Amino acid sequence: MRRFFWWLTKATRLQRDKDSGARPVNAGESAFKVLLVPDDYHLQDVGYTAQGNGFWITQHLVSEIGGTRDFVGAYIFDSEGELLSSEVVDQGLRSEPDYIAPADVVTRLRRKIDASCSEQIWVKPFSVQFYGHDFGLVVRDEDVDDQGPDDIVVDLLPGCTLMFYGPWDSCNYDT
Repeated sequence: MRRFFWWLTKATRLQRDKDSGARPVNAGESAFKVLLVPDDYHLQDVGYTAQGNGFWITQHLVSEIGGTRDFVGAYIFDSEGELLSSEVVDQGLRSEPDYIAPADVVTRLRRKIDASCSEQIWVKPFSVQFYGHDFGLVVRDEDVDDQGPDDIVVDLLPGCTLMFYGPWDSCNYDT
């Protein structure tokens, strides 16, 4: 019986991501792009879908009063690196018994988006909102016009778990 309630809670949480009110935040034209290259660490799920669009599946976290809440985000990009679609799944609080393991969510999302190959992709900074949080690759709030391209810093939000920096013809990031 306990297993049934765990499954029901999990199914409900997976449904919430469809109803989370996702909306674009920083829509706009940007020629600036970030290179994402698959690796064995934080960029394991980067490549192309069977339809030829770029994809990136990554993990996010948010600190809350009850602990750390984890999310998995799946982002689909067109050939120019513009965000086409996004989905973010709330895994729950790490301390809760109904916490959904990241591997389970990543596997489901890979199937859903029809991820076919692991390759480098170029993407433009983007931001979307789910569950009251901004998710995406966001240029750090500094006066970009006064900087050279290699001085720009791009953060993965929420949680700032990855920071990308120039030179932009290689995939430079730090955790």
